[in-house]
Amino acid sequence: MNIYAENRPKLLYLNETKFREAMLKLRQRGGVHGRAYDAACELIGEFSCGTEDSRKLTHWGESRIEYCNKYDLTHGSHRLVTLHTQGCIYLLYVGTHAEVDRWLDANKGLTVAANKESKRIGMTYVTSPGEKVYRESSGRSCAAWTDDNIPYLKRLKKFDVHKYIFDELLVTKLEALNENSTEEDILNIIGQVAEADPSISYLLLDVFLELRDGRKEGALTRIEQYQGKAIDVTVDPGLEAEAVKSSVNSDRLMILSGMDSEGIRNLFVPEHFQEWMLFPHPEQKRIAEQDCDKPVVLTGVSGSGKTCVLVHRAKYLAKKYPGESILLLTLNRSLCRLLQNLVAALCDSEEMKTIKVLAFYDYFEQLVCHFGPSDYLKQLRQLAADHPQSKEIQATIDRVDPSTFAREFDPLSNETLEDTWEVFLEQAYVKTLLTYLTEWVRVYDRQVDVEEYLREEFSFVRSATITTRRKEEYMHLKRAGRAIRFDGKTRQYVLDLLLLYEETMLAGGMLDELSLTPALLPHLSKLQNLPPQLGFRCLLVDEFQDLSTRDLALLRRIAGHKENSFIVAGDTVQRILVKDLRMKAVGLDLVNSKWEKIRKNYRNSKQILKAASQLANIYAKHAKQQGEEIEILDPELAERETAKPLAIKVKDGNAIEAAYNLARECLGDGEAVPWTICIATAAPDVMSIARILSQKPVDFPAPVEALTGDYNRNRDTMTVGGISDVKGFEFSMIIIVGCGASQLPPRDGCSEEAWRHALRLYVAMTRGRDQVALLYEGEPSQFMNVMREELSWEDMTTIPE
Repeated sequence: MNIYAENRPKLLYLNETKFREAMLKLRQRGGVHGRAYDAACELIGEFSCGTEDSRKLTHWGESRIEYCNKYDLTHGSHRLVTLHTQGCIYLLYVGTHAEVDRWLDANKGLTVAANKESKRIGMTYVTSPGEKVYRESSGRSCAAWTDDNIPYLKRLKKFDVHKYIFDELLVTKLEALNENSTEEDILNIIGQVAEADPSISYLLLDVFLELRDGRKEGALTRIEQYQGKAIDVTVDPGLEAEAVKSSVNSDRLMILSGMDSEGIRNLFVPEHFQEWMLFPHPEQKRIAEQDCDKPVVLTGVSGSGKTCVLVHRAKYLAKKYPGESILLLTLNRSLCRLLQNLVAALCDSEEMKTIKVLAFYDYFEQLVCHFGPSDYLKQLRQLAADHPQSKEIQATIDRVDPSTFAREFDPLSNETLEDTWEVFLEQAYVKTLLTYLTEWVRVYDRQVDVEEYLREEFSFVRSATITTRRKEEYMHLKRAGRAIRFDGKTRQYVLDLLLLYEETMLAGGMLDELSLTPALLPHLSKLQNLPPQLGFRCLLVDEFQDLSTRDLALLRRIAGHKENSFIVAGDTVQRILVKDLRMKAVGLDLVNSKWEKIRKNYRNSKQILKAASQLANIYAKHAKQQGEEIEILDPELAERETAKPLAIKVKDGNAIEAAYNLARECLGDGEAVPWTICIATAAPDVMSIARILSQKPVDFPAPVEALTGDYNRNRDTMTVGGISDVKGFEFSMIIIVGCGASQLPPRDGCSEEAWRHALRLYVAMTRGRDQVALLYEGEPSQFMNVMREELSWEDMTTIPE
């Protein structure tokens, strides 16, 4: 039940107002400004809960913005500005008395309007007759708003100025106005329009000033308002109420009603930026709070807020089932840490007691330790009976220490799984089998790194088969997504090599992620009777597309068949790992489960999403042709516009330096803080994370660290990661190095499986909200050529030293 009455005005945050930035600025200045920030939080909290006592407030009417109120904070030294309608309170600005006056002067005629048909809410400006124009540009981000200087009116495809102006010479002058035109140029031409039709002159003035400021939607809203298609919300409360409820405004409108002053205060703490990531839009909220007696499969395009849904779902279930355990499971420890931060930001202490967030490996490791390895080892012993190295493998199995069975790192020898792989490759019999395998693979693709292809094949085999039936199942497996065909003899080589690799891990007391699942499969029937510390009433799984058929079979059994017991979220287009995934095989098809889809992207600008989606759709079709279960979702493009993603040619060996220079430029503009920028490598073998970190310029204006789940808590630190590492994260700008034809896709990769690398690049690109830069040496990657028309191309090799 909401803590505010339904008849109370709803408190709204409209993201076009930049109110949050004003609050952050006030808080960061400290002193009397900090006290004003506290007072603003108290007042906003009272608005939110409907508990303000208007008799205790000094509020002033305001002629510059109709229905605007100013509230004094800290004895009049600061003011909070709001817009009041019959049903809503919009937060507009906060600052000192002088700052508020300047802001009001710069925002005369500010109007919130809603389209009568679409219910889309927009903010625009309506200049009154005789009013002196003073409207400062709100400033731009570190990237230019447009890449080529398109004349302003050509950006409005549905607006024909000929319908309003009949003088062709004047129309020509209007159509020539562009980013090089000054405000004086605009006013001079508008003055000529005013001589013929004053009302049209005010419309065009407002439209041009909106376009000058990069606000295309504001210009369109102003045109609709003039045409009568959009209505000022202050004069039509019914339309406003419909618009506030409509999902069409979910990317721009946040309802803050019901939050107390402490919750409001947390929204404006810089290190708690994730609260803004956690605002559920109506469609997300519906999915998060629905009850269902079937498993739920949530799919959505990149940036659609699937993780937001899961976190809110966890909170909802914690309230619905108090005292019972909720598990939120994700792919790796970095994402786990991020989810832990989001859950902590959203949930109270009681809810936190019932919600546990774990990485896949850590949860399955706990389960393996609970059941012990004996059944799995027995199965491996049976497999080894027919192996040429049978005696050696069985001897190793007999020496396994159950207490050190499931580990990724040996604290005694300092050995890691990478070391184990190298030890495996050095064995004489392994080298012999690899020779045979190499001969077969080279017939199909002479450039392939056979060792890496084999390692991926090991992942595929273990994700698709049950240990006791490994040979029978693998021999008849279609190997979806694997382009190089294996005959029966070659598949036997793979099985023999896999058993030798498993023996090498057992000998070193190590176990990789793919070994955990087969170690648990013998205990499938026991998974619904786990002890309290391992069993959960509800199981929520993020990034399901990088789990396997067998992983999901185990999780499905753990979740059981109670109401609301199981939900998985992901996007098959964002698949990173080589695994077998067949949803129908584990009862997660359309018949046995409920599928929810979110096609709306809430993160990226139209230009970024358009380019990235073009890449994803083309290469997802390649994957589908190879038998991969991939659902291609056409996203709803955002209305928000930025520059096209940049494709920048750099001098050989200069990519890292160029990436730091781009980041420095963005930071220097003052529009970004370090944590919102990430440098990602698409060629980790050539430009590793360690190398990028080591080449940070001495005079770079911020610390730089490897990406972790705590990235948004360290606001003054920029991060570096791989394009496979940034999944689940979000940045204002992402700079991707290693995008040259010789690096991406890697030359030693399977050419017919290049789609894997294309989809990884898609994932990385969609991490950037406002700007993406792709840096390449020599010729651009084939992936960039696919997006050619949607990228802005620059050549830095021609710039003199």
